[in-house]
Amino acid sequence: MSPRLSNLIVTCLFFTINLVVFGQEDIREGSLNETDTARLVQKKVAPFSWEEEWSIWCDSQTCVSSDTGLWNIMGEPDLELDTAVMKSRMAILDMSSELDLQWNSVAHKRVALYVSKRKRGLSTMLGRAPAFFPLFEEMLDRAELPLALKYLPIVESALNPEARSPAGARGLWQFMYYTAKAEGLRIDSYIDERKDPKRSTEAACNHLKKLYEIYDDWYLALAAYNAGGGNVNKAIRRSGGKTNYWEVRPFLPRETRNYVPNFLAVVYLMEYHAEYGIVPRNILPGYIEMDSVHVEGPLRFDQIAELTVLSESELAVLNPMFRQKIIPGPGEKWVVRIPNESVAVFIEREADMRLINPELTPEIQYEPEPIFYRVKSGDVLGTIAERHGVSVRKIKDWNGLNSSNIRIGQRLIIHGDPTKL
Repeated sequence: MSPRLSNLIVTCLFFTINLVVFGQEDIREGSLNETDTARLVQKKVAPFSWEEEWSIWCDSQTCVSSDTGLWNIMGEPDLELDTAVMKSRMAILDMSSELDLQWNSVAHKRVALYVSKRKRGLSTMLGRAPAFFPLFEEMLDRAELPLALKYLPIVESALNPEARSPAGARGLWQFMYYTAKAEGLRIDSYIDERKDPKRSTEAACNHLKKLYEIYDDWYLALAAYNAGGGNVNKAIRRSGGKTNYWEVRPFLPRETRNYVPNFLAVVYLMEYHAEYGIVPRNILPGYIEMDSVHVEGPLRFDQIAELTVLSESELAVLNPMFRQKIIPGPGEKWVVRIPNESVAVFIEREADMRLINPELTPEIQYEPEPIFYRVKSGDVLGTIAERHGVSVRKIKDWNGLNSSNIRIGQRLIIHGDPTKL
């Protein structure tokens, strides 16, 4: 055995041992439930391979590259952020985008933060991208919007359809209840289309287009997407009527000021991830690996799982808009996403699925998700009830009111009629 080959084997064994010793840290920011998604992560069953072991070790240690020719390179690359290099790279991005992607010092600081504190999270985003970016690009192109907006859900939800903000925004694009309803999304006890990748992306495109038509500045439009048009309008007034985002930015709410810089940092690092040692991890199946079947409910996820290779949790990951793991019905057909290889089996066995413990299928009774309404000056229960398509009596029952007296600022729980909201 040659000395070179001996050294290679020893090095490989070192890396293999380190796989066990070091392990992997938890993903704490915006992660999907890894137990639920584990079976959806692409895996290969193959004979033992040193290349495979190196790849796994390299992923866990955030190496510069997964190139198997770099057996002896360990540790972090030189991550000093060169301003001149960043300027030239962002100038290249700027030339191919409708957005202003020129370098600025604010975005530079956010890039530095992401490189030093968010590399593992960005690696996860790269792994999730194949499941969502083809859809985002298709929808954005159809709506004639900048394709770079496909990175916005990373800032909003970390590409997690189940993401929920403390304020109640949900889904990949983080729609609040009223905004979602205004864009035609359905939200009730069984369905939440804010969590459906396709429907929510269509709604986001419509909403973003409206905001751009109002402000004629993409970054003011993004600020309005995040903070609401009212807050952006106030900031514009306080700035003396400026119409450029960077001049208006100091007057925006504190929590919104870094929203656009964060977006720019994500765009830059997703485009130049390899240069900073950021590589995909936990890669989800690609969008083109999934197909859709139209199903009339009611049909439970456990009934589907009984006669296919899919588990209930896998079905829930692929179809997050079904809130109770049941396709509602009858009288309505819903799009259900499943892997390409499962389509034929599903169609062949669908009738048999419905015969599995049918007594466990509940009677479908739609009830809108409760919303919280803050009483304003001039409000009375009658007008509030009419606006939400419910009766005064129901508002009293939901809120334990003994009379029709309400006060400004009081918060009311309302299960509104979806057709009226």
